[in-house]
Amino acid sequence: MEEEKLQYFKTKLQEQRKQLLEDLKNRYDEAINLGKDTGKDSADEAYSIYSRNLMLGRVETDALKLRLVEQALSRIKEGTYGVCLECGEDIEERRLEYVPFARYCTECKSELEKKGMIKM
Repeated sequence: MEEEKLQYFKTKLQEQRKQLLEDLKNRYDEAINLGKDTGKDSADEAYSIYSRNLMLGRVETDALKLRLVEQALSRIKEGTYGVCLECGEDIEERRLEYVPFARYCTECKSELEKKGMIKM
């Protein structure tokens, strides 16, 4: 991949990393504080527990995405960014544009999903 494109994706990933860290902190804080201001009514408490679990699920998803972004930034440093981890071929730039932390080309990702080996 040419240096200009590599720098473009590096900047995009760094911005995504910054946003994810901010979102993680905000969602975690919101989940922890959820229900602290409500009364002791059992329906309110049940709703608070449900909402907290939902919010923590989003935190978990964002944490996974953050790990993938960090791995992509590491691949940039190593000089392997944009190369499919499965087949070794280049990942399509349009795919990287949409998912800059992509680890697999479109074909390999589809095959791995069919086999149930990856979800994200």
